[in-house]
Amino acid sequence: MHCLRRIAVLLAVLVAPITLRGQDMPAPAAADTTSALRLFLDCASVGCDFDYLRTELTWVSYVRDRTDAQVHVISTSLGSGGGGSEVTLKFVGQKEFAGLDDEIKYSTKQGATSDEQRKEFTRVLKVGLARYVLRTPRGASLAINFNVPNDNTPQAPVHDPWNHWVFSLGGNAFLNGESQSKSQYVSANLSAGRVTEDWKFRMSFSGNSSKSTYDLGDGDLFEANSHSYFASGLLVKSLGPHLSAGATFSGNSSTQQNIDLATRFAPTIEYDFMPYSEYTRRRLILAYSVGLVRYDYTERTIFGKDQETRAFENLSLSYATRTTWGSANVGISGSNYLNDFSQNSLGVYGGINIRLLKGLSFNINGSYNRVRDQITLSAAGASQEEILLRLRQLQTNYRYYTSVGLNYTFGSVFNNVVNSRLGNSGGGGEIFFD
Repeated sequence: MHCLRRIAVLLAVLVAPITLRGQDMPAPAAADTTSALRLFLDCASVGCDFDYLRTELTWVSYVRDRTDAQVHVISTSLGSGGGGSEVTLKFVGQKEFAGLDDEIKYSTKQGATSDEQRKEFTRVLKVGLARYVLRTPRGASLAINFNVPNDNTPQAPVHDPWNHWVFSLGGNAFLNGESQSKSQYVSANLSAGRVTEDWKFRMSFSGNSSKSTYDLGDGDLFEANSHSYFASGLLVKSLGPHLSAGATFSGNSSTQQNIDLATRFAPTIEYDFMPYSEYTRRRLILAYSVGLVRYDYTERTIFGKDQETRAFENLSLSYATRTTWGSANVGISGSNYLNDFSQNSLGVYGGINIRLLKGLSFNINGSYNRVRDQITLSAAGASQEEILLRLRQLQTNYRYYTSVGLNYTFGSVFNNVVNSRLGNSGGGGEIFFD
């Protein structure tokens, strides 16, 4: 009790001067959120940093619900051939700005830091919002600055010593343990690609290897070793605003799947019923491929095979959209071996995120796969330890996944204040600046 009294007295001594000073100082003026342009930002792109935006872009009022906004901005991005990103900002006017829509695209450079990306995102967002702000009571305070380039300086032709090639290399290593178990894990990845308006070529390699040791008691040790290596490539030729043709090739090795080496080659054709220029916002894609796969197995399979070559085909149809009410995607995919149509797989998937009412959103995601093509299963089966640790693929007739969520937010519709104090407390992590 004496300890608690001392703590209470100490807190009173610390807080009292702060309170007195606060009484002597005039209260800050309340933000004028009535005349500011009300913005709802729907972000799914690089460079979108809400805290940074609320600090740097202060002449709009950020709202939590799209129905309260005068402008709804949807941002999306795609990786570009040069290793950067192409960002698309779709401006959708609402209320008195209904029908006043716009779209701006810009590109970020390869290796741009997160700070450079968010600065460019903020700059472009400001430019896009100018036409709306000009039509509000605050429009009289709007001014535009333009840095005029020196046109008298001769422009040297752009020389690309890499000829559009982009490479990436990375790796990770992990080691952890406790008194009765220890494990180590190593992974690596490598990719290379070249993208132009007419052609796209990409190849990549990724792999991981793990080793874990468990003390089962009485001096018994169980050692679990596994690896998975995967290499893939893609070559695509653009045949117009809707059609593309190309080929995929891959190779993989997996202890879980009983594969020493599997190599696959498949010519593919793809048709997007929407123009590819609208890919980030909506797409309806039909794709068909047919090819060959060569298997070399680690152990003899349940069909008595040590190695074999199969012809296969795959057909898929998928749709995705992102708009003011939310986002949705759905698709169906089927494949089979041409020498035995009974060995096939069929999968469906879908997801939707809907803003139902003011502050209320609903999301559901799921997938289901009917499996009839597990030709790589080992005839030796799996031990109890391998089953528990998922070191072996098990025979199944289906796989499924589902999730459902509902979220409701209420209170003030305005969200303009940034308060980063103790923002990293409890997480135990670190903050990094580029």
